[in-house]
Amino acid sequence: MKFQVSEGEKYQKVMEVEIPAEEMELPIKLACKRLAQKVNIPGFRKGKAPRAILENYVGMEAILEEACEEVVPKAYLDGLKETGVEPCARPQIEMLNMTAGEPLRFKAIITVKPEVKLGQYRELPVTRRIVEVTEEDIDHDLEHQRERLAKLVDAEEGAAAQNGDTVTIDFKGMKDGVAFEGGTAENYPLELGSHSFIPGFEEQLVGCKAGEEKAINVTFPEEYQEKSLAGQPVVFEVRVNSIKKKVVPELDQAFVEEVSETAENMEQLREEIKKRLTEQSMSMADANTRDAALVEAVEKAEIDIPPVMIEQQLDQLIDDMRQRLQMQGISLEQYLEYTAGDMETLRENYRSRAEFTVKRDLVMEAIAKAEDFPVSQEEIDEQITAMSTQYWQPVEKIREALERNNSMEDLIFHIKMQKAANLVYEQAVITDEIIDREELKKKAEARARMEQRLQEMAENEDAAESEIVMEAPAEESGEVVEAEVKEAE
Repeated sequence: MKFQVSEGEKYQKVMEVEIPAEEMELPIKLACKRLAQKVNIPGFRKGKAPRAILENYVGMEAILEEACEEVVPKAYLDGLKETGVEPCARPQIEMLNMTAGEPLRFKAIITVKPEVKLGQYRELPVTRRIVEVTEEDIDHDLEHQRERLAKLVDAEEGAAAQNGDTVTIDFKGMKDGVAFEGGTAENYPLELGSHSFIPGFEEQLVGCKAGEEKAINVTFPEEYQEKSLAGQPVVFEVRVNSIKKKVVPELDQAFVEEVSETAENMEQLREEIKKRLTEQSMSMADANTRDAALVEAVEKAEIDIPPVMIEQQLDQLIDDMRQRLQMQGISLEQYLEYTAGDMETLRENYRSRAEFTVKRDLVMEAIAKAEDFPVSQEEIDEQITAMSTQYWQPVEKIREALERNNSMEDLIFHIKMQKAANLVYEQAVITDEIIDREELKKKAEARARMEQRLQEMAENEDAAESEIVMEAPAEESGEVVEAEVKEAE
């Protein structure tokens, strides 16, 4: 078998493959057997017709096509191993010669992985932004725990419902005097002020008493999923069956003993909460810093990415979204209908994320190759054990599945990619910055305003103006960001 690789169009290589005639003899025999089982030849039972009869009946071209279905994919994979070409998409196969008694020749037009010109990926300067835990944070946590332990008790006889109370109601929705589907329920629990019902509904129940009946007029939102009700005024006939008030525990010694096994008093409980929140803050800061280091390494690399890789990643992101929606009982088509969106817009919204993901993976792969990380059997075993826990399968079953599917090399590749990401993070020069939540919020708002302004500029300026903006010095962009942040502060 011969392989020859040449340059193709941009992002592509062309691999020509030649299989000697003698190597095609066995595949042709096997193809004849398969075809004999598929076709009905008068005078012969299936699979019993001699080869010469079969050739006359279906033609040699059909036999060769059948043989190629087995031979070409295998020859293509052998060619990749022999030549070292790394594809990033399915190849285009073009048959060059498919004549009996002659070498089989075909060419594969292959979109290849792009070359990565690595920039700096060691000792990258990154800032670890640590959100300071304040007394207000501790108070908020205590309130959350009080809410978690809250109990609902019957309101006093004659009490009027207030925000925060839970009312149990019967209701019937009427549109133009006719009850509409899905608008009727009995003993429905509703927390007033939760904004879980149609806008305007809960507010009109404030002040009602148990046993009271009331007609509530509301208008469905314009974007309501049921089109026949969207933007329509309706009347709900409501009866309040009961009112329950939320009672939260006092911040006393009993509360301390309820929520902590170690704290002996409120002061110790607050210290315990502060320690937990600080650990959470540091964990989040470390995760964000790791991401920031990877972003820096990716931005310093140069790659010309084939568009097909972006499209494939987009397909993957959309498919992941489809599966998440299905777990919630919603199809992607329903989601697009509810949000008044379309697939083209959805893909564009995900495009920048797809581009970064592809570039990040290529950079990590290039770092892994440059560093030539070794992978020990112990590391492989650790990864298999982790997969065993994740998929609730015995370790040996996971190992057998990997070996059966020839996926052990993929696992080793995954470990090397993890090592590359770890190297970038562990080698980064990290500077800590302590910030409070309010400052973080202001910076996020400033960044959002800046991105909005840039988006508006991109939409409104003509091509010439856009080129000028793109050529603006980096210092100017930094000043814009800084000015926005200062303005927010």
